[in-house]
Amino acid sequence: MELVAKTLYGLEEVLKDEIIALGGKDVEVGNRVVTYKGDMKLLYESNLWLRTAISVLIPVKKFRFADEKDLYRKFSKINFSDIMGVRDTFAAKGAVNSDLFNHTGYPMLVLKDAIADHFRDKFGERPDVDLAKPKILFDVHIDGHACSVSLNSSGAPLYHRGYRKKTGDAPMNEVVAAGLIKLAKWKGDTHFVDVTCGSGTLPIEAALIANGIPPNIARKSYGFQNWKNFDQQLWKSVFDNAPKQPKRDLDIKIIGSDTDGDVILKARENIKALPLGKTISFEIKDFNDQMAPEGKGVLICNPPYGERLKMDELDELYQGLGNFFKRKMQGYDCWVLSSNFDALKRIELKPSAKIQVYNGSLSCDFRKFEIFSGSLIEHKYGDRNKRREPKRNKKR
Repeated sequence: MELVAKTLYGLEEVLKDEIIALGGKDVEVGNRVVTYKGDMKLLYESNLWLRTAISVLIPVKKFRFADEKDLYRKFSKINFSDIMGVRDTFAAKGAVNSDLFNHTGYPMLVLKDAIADHFRDKFGERPDVDLAKPKILFDVHIDGHACSVSLNSSGAPLYHRGYRKKTGDAPMNEVVAAGLIKLAKWKGDTHFVDVTCGSGTLPIEAALIANGIPPNIARKSYGFQNWKNFDQQLWKSVFDNAPKQPKRDLDIKIIGSDTDGDVILKARENIKALPLGKTISFEIKDFNDQMAPEGKGVLICNPPYGERLKMDELDELYQGLGNFFKRKMQGYDCWVLSSNFDALKRIELKPSAKIQVYNGSLSCDFRKFEIFSGSLIEHKYGDRNKRREPKRNKKR
């Protein structure tokens, strides 16, 4: 069957690699989506294992329509009673890009009417709408005159991992955090540091990756569990076969630090919901006092963008980060996510990579700074560029 995994802008290729690793076939990348083929087992595994997916859909019907009335007629041809029961609550969400509608939410109302009318005509009753926690969630995507209706197998978005009970201000989306780690090509075989960790999302996602534990191991429910064809035994097999213990031979350090003691306490609370043992060290510490674990590693940080800091404070913060990288992070790849491009210049290091990603609604740069041990020339050319002793003229 066809499956569709939705993601965020800039993470499509990362998600594609995840799906291929799970066993997806005929994988194709689109705009914020990846389509692939698989069976029900892969659907369940996708919800449990995909770190950069927001939701996993099964297409129900695709069609073209002429106008609003034609849209209703096409919706009405779907046999909704094969999908859900009259006692099941439902909701419809999605994205609409079409000049045919004055309000982008209108097609979802048309779908709700078609569902209600289907059950009224067939059973004399109408199912209830529940926007907060529907048992059955439909996804509608309209682009011009093209429409697709899908079943959302995830229910609540997959960045609702189930472990984050407490957060600080402006917490990072878990899918964004996992995506940044994947974009940095960190695989859990070197040290990981976040010096502005807040309530701990980046270090926690890193620890899940390093230990090979599914991102949604603490999540309690999915949309597919309410479907008529839900296979309880198959889901139990998928879940039971997933690793649930930290690796004993994990020979790296994962460190999250922040100057705010309250958010570090929240980070320590959040990790309690996960089977990670003592994988992460959360510390109340200014980044200037942080020492990099010896050896190679990756630093990823998400400093403030300026909403709660004055410009001179922000400049000082980013300049301080650049100095910290040069002084204490030699041998590391240091990545910084920010939407404040002027502040990023204050790091005063030349980035070796720039990737555009979104953190919420903000377009951000994810910049990589390679901090070499020794000079850049020595790193590139080794002993060939060391000062040589001048040749002495031979006596004739």
